[in-house]
Amino acid sequence: MSLDARVEELRKRFEEALEFANKGDAVQAAEKLYKVAENAIKILSEYNKLPEYETAKKEGTWWTKLLESLETFMERSC
Repeated sequence: MSLDARVEELRKRFEEALEFANKGDAVQAAEKLYKVAENAIKILSEYNKLPEYETAKKEGTWWTKLLESLETFMERSC
């Protein structure tokens, strides 16, 4: 899937989260928002060619430690 398509998918999921929130379904909204954030981190790591992306690509999965490492990196970068 292209980068543009993946970003568009994030937009759709974000809109779904807002719909759940507006209906008062906080649990579903939170789950959707978590997935949006997780996938945004993955897309940014791929786009910026970060080592964590290369590791996930090589190992065939995103380990929690890789996501945590990216979170720490992004906190330092802001």
